[in-house]
Amino acid sequence: MDDLYLSVKFNVRPISGVEILIAELSYIGFEMFEENQNNLTAYIKDSNFTENIFNEVRVLNSGEFKIGYKISKVHNKNWNEKWEKDYNVVDISKDCTIRAPFHKPSKKYFDIIIKPEMSFGTGHHETTQLMIEYILDQNLINKKVCDVGCGTGILSIISEKKGAKFVDAVDIDPNCCKNTLDNLKRNNCKNINTIHSSSDKLIGNSYDVILSNITLNNLKDNFENFKKISTQKTIIIISGFFEKDLIDINRILKKLQLEIKDFKKKNNWVAARYYYK
Repeated sequence: MDDLYLSVKFNVRPISGVEILIAELSYIGFEMFEENQNNLTAYIKDSNFTENIFNEVRVLNSGEFKIGYKISKVHNKNWNEKWEKDYNVVDISKDCTIRAPFHKPSKKYFDIIIKPEMSFGTGHHETTQLMIEYILDQNLINKKVCDVGCGTGILSIISEKKGAKFVDAVDIDPNCCKNTLDNLKRNNCKNINTIHSSSDKLIGNSYDVILSNITLNNLKDNFENFKKISTQKTIIIISGFFEKDLIDINRILKKLQLEIKDFKKKNNWVAARYYYK
């Protein structure tokens, strides 16, 4: 494999900013990360890098952190060897584990196998964990579910395991759809329909539960569609934003007659649950 990659070395102070930086970079196409003291090295395909790509990384413009970076070109590494070395099992609860194919099976009721490849949703990030906690808490028996921005398919897979009648897993990225299909096979899923599209494709359908763990701006772009595919009994569970964004999100959704039911947070990341009013 001779793909050309860019290596971006970030110097981050205070060190707590590294975790936020990794999360934001993962949303814009960075595939691998190496942490070392106050430094973070992130890798992205040269073909996926644009001059304005860092405009979407809010933490770089935050007054809370001082972050500098240097960009270099490198040839492709053995990424599988690298992520297998660093990839750990994630224990979500006493009943749920997220693991890679090369890990030993757990004895938990929900033993979920995820190979991430280039998609977001391994269970390691706070937003994914929060979403899974909500799904595990939700009654999904015979429910119709959609997962907007499905990534690896992790939320769809757990929804089926929780008893969903069927799930529409939607993503605009063809690599994510392929990754989802592969992970559905790994978890023996039968009731998940993978759709390479935006949420526009769902209009005309209605769902009992809507799931979406994507970036804040993309969430806002989808709110009108969420309303269109809701009924008076629909529950909407979203994540991918910080606690400080919650007031603005609540204001926008209230205009669409969607009220907040509750929210959870981890390290300033938030997942929230809404209902139709």
